[in-house]
Amino acid sequence: MVKNILGVDSITKENETSDDKSNNTQKDETKEPESKDKPIYVKVSDETRGLIDKYKEHGTTISDLIKNAIKCYDDFNLISPEIHAIIDKYIEEDESNISFIERAVKYYGEQKNLDRDLWVRARDEMKMMLIGKTTFNQLIAAAEAPKESLTKPWSKNVAIDIILWYTGKPLKNLTIEEILQTIQKMWVVANYFYTIDVKKEEADEYHLLFRHRQNKRYSAYWLGYFTGLFHSEEMSFKCAVEGHTFDETLSMIVKVGYEK
Repeated sequence: MVKNILGVDSITKENETSDDKSNNTQKDETKEPESKDKPIYVKVSDETRGLIDKYKEHGTTISDLIKNAIKCYDDFNLISPEIHAIIDKYIEEDESNISFIERAVKYYGEQKNLDRDLWVRARDEMKMMLIGKTTFNQLIAAAEAPKESLTKPWSKNVAIDIILWYTGKPLKNLTIEEILQTIQKMWVVANYFYTIDVKKEEADEYHLLFRHRQNKRYSAYWLGYFTGLFHSEEMSFKCAVEGHTFDETLSMIVKVGYEK
């Protein structure tokens, strides 16, 4: 009896030992991998603690605060040495970097507005025109050859360049409406005309009315200029142009034919 009891007891212990090993193996297999995020313990000032508490109230975690702060610090230090030198040169004593950047951006905006306002004033008060280098050179050449003073600028104008610059599209992708709208916008901004009306008369016919304060010769120049544009081989469609010149008005009919 003793032997039997000891035998059963031994078998029971062996089974328990086997079960423990099996359970431990299962626990090891189901154990989740350790997180790569490592805790950081640092002492912070009361000022920093106050900032943390301020943004925690908005639902931001300390982890996100640290991540964003380090990212911001890294971005700032990626600024080129040349820009850092400018910052060091013009930043005021005891001025923070953020305060300096705000002041610099504000100054930049004021300067851009000043330049724009200056052009508007010059256009309105001094009646100045925005003239391209090519057109200006053609006007100088015209003074040297009066007999060709109109025909030369007609054949060498930058209308297409201006249209491409304003629209940002290839010429072949532009519709007649986009071309006319660009003329209506840019030639008024440049102060060549104070108004340009564009009216669609028929499906393929448009009436343009240019108003200025010059003379009939001025109207004749621009009639030749825009006729040259609409007859250009670079245009993606054929156009028929009819025009009438007056002392302070140019009237044009543009009829679109077919795509080339």
